[in-house]
Amino acid sequence: MIAEAMDRGAAPSHIRPFDLHRDLAALASLIEVAFGPELAVTGSEIVHDMRQMALWGHMLWLAGASTAPLAGFVWVENGEVVGNASLNRENEGSGVWTLSNVAVLPGYRGRGIAGQLLDTAVGYVRNHGGKRILLQVRADNQPALTLYRCRGFFTFDTLHELSLARSNWPSSPSPSGASLRRVRAADGCRIYHLVLNSRPGEVWTQRPIKAQQFHRGLWWQVRQHLQMAFAGRERFELLVESAGEAVAYGNLTVHFFRGPHELELCVLPGQRGRWESELVHGLLGLVEDLPRQSVRTSISASHPEAIQVLQTLGYQTLRVLAQMALELG
Repeated sequence: MIAEAMDRGAAPSHIRPFDLHRDLAALASLIEVAFGPELAVTGSEIVHDMRQMALWGHMLWLAGASTAPLAGFVWVENGEVVGNASLNRENEGSGVWTLSNVAVLPGYRGRGIAGQLLDTAVGYVRNHGGKRILLQVRADNQPALTLYRCRGFFTFDTLHELSLARSNWPSSPSPSGASLRRVRAADGCRIYHLVLNSRPGEVWTQRPIKAQQFHRGLWWQVRQHLQMAFAGRERFELLVESAGEAVAYGNLTVHFFRGPHELELCVLPGQRGRWESELVHGLLGLVEDLPRQSVRTSISASHPEAIQVLQTLGYQTLRVLAQMALELG
């Protein structure tokens, strides 16, 4: 979720830790008010999901692990939750945390509530050994950008979030070329190095990746079958080879029960502009007989060739997001 904040003046502190059982429904309402137009544009169902969870009441303790991202702090005034900042610890031991849902109800803005929530969240992460805090915010949200920059956050990447409506799928996706092939179990190391070399170094400094994330062995295959059986989710992958080298990779995660599908493209800098269209057509061709949903993707501004190709194919830009980080170590 995108951060929304304004930091002017000061307000007496009335902050407490977020309580899953007590605050979930109120947080859903706060997010709906603060981010309503954006939720509509992106088709997010986070508010619906949170309200469904709130109906579980005290049964929520059974889902404690899965609701870990719903932690952080709220600002309460006259018994009402009017501000929030959510925290999520990423991979255990990495020291990386994610800040999200920084929001204040319109009638309470301009009093420094967002700034105090942010300071409290940063202090909490620091006291718990955190090394880095990541967040994303709309690149045109100047008040939020100012708030974060004043506290030391800096932008390390800019993402263009694009979507292809299911009604705009090509009627007959072009067949994939001879250079494209399905990913095999032995390709994990090659994909890892391809992905590593296709992103700006600053991105991987802030969001490190590990080679084991790309292993395509037995356990990976088992997880794919389980995701299909229990979550209705299946991943399709294509690799591009040129002169024996892996130069481009794409995957499309299909959601059978609930969209949107998710597209990812990685192309080596020296190969850009040659393979993006072929990858997209090849992936859509693999799933043309499956249920069609909208297709969502996020492309770094460092890969303008992909953005241009996708727009030519009918993708619409939903948001441009600044990826920001704060170093605590």
